[in-house]
Amino acid sequence: MKLLVTTDFSANSKGAIRFAQTIAKQNKQIEVIFFHAIHIIKPTRWSDMFFLSYKNEEIERLTIELKKFIHGTIGNKKGNFIDIKFVVENSISTEKDIISYAEKNKIDFICMATQGAGMLRKVMGTHTSYIVNNSKVPVMVIPSHYRAKAIKNATYLSDFENLKKEITKISKLTSEVSMNLEVLHYSSFALDKKKFEKSKELFEKEEFQNFKLNIQKNNMELSLVERVSKYVKKSKPELLIMFTNREKGFFESMFLPSKSAELTYSTKVPVLIYSK
Repeated sequence: MKLLVTTDFSANSKGAIRFAQTIAKQNKQIEVIFFHAIHIIKPTRWSDMFFLSYKNEEIERLTIELKKFIHGTIGNKKGNFIDIKFVVENSISTEKDIISYAEKNKIDFICMATQGAGMLRKVMGTHTSYIVNNSKVPVMVIPSHYRAKAIKNATYLSDFENLKKEITKISKLTSEVSMNLEVLHYSSFALDKKKFEKSKELFEKEEFQNFKLNIQKNNMELSLVERVSKYVKKSKPELLIMFTNREKGFFESMFLPSKSAELTYSTKVPVLIYSK
């Protein structure tokens, strides 16, 4: 498994670094690339040769700083990673370059931290929002103050659309990291009964028997954000998983910042977002 962990050298970004280290403790085959983007503007009076020399010196200097920062967070050893790399790139568009780098290097997951405790509000911040809604590579969004904790249980929030395809993707991760999976679905009148029963039957198959299906009734007095927030706070999974449909804006429709969302989503749970 290959992880791309982004950092801007801030204390907030350490959450993603610690989460990657947690995964590595549960899977001894983790490769990690710590990625830092810079933006160097070429002054008009500089020659191309001088600018190239300056840029390369800055990248070399910052690569040393990146190593120091990472080692200061995970220790001087590899931190359970089978392979570890440090990459600093000059970037015009940080979000686009992170996605491009991940796709070109066949990264399995992009791992990035949010800022502060208001996770729902921060997760829709400029950088994270763009990457979540445009990356084909799954994105792990980690609270900035995350502290290492064994990942034993994950909750997958499902709308029962493309269930088999989605759960097959997730099962690859759960088997590699050895964690239990709960499939959480809020019943809806929009889903016809035949389709609903077919989705339930999927869990009777041998390959999915170890997954727990949890069907909750809709509480129309609460928004979906409030329902999920309340449930996660009570059940305390170590990871929340969901899929986003870029065309429909499913993720944004669920988690657009609002006063109620910010007030109710007080949990600090890492979120893994796949693209549908």
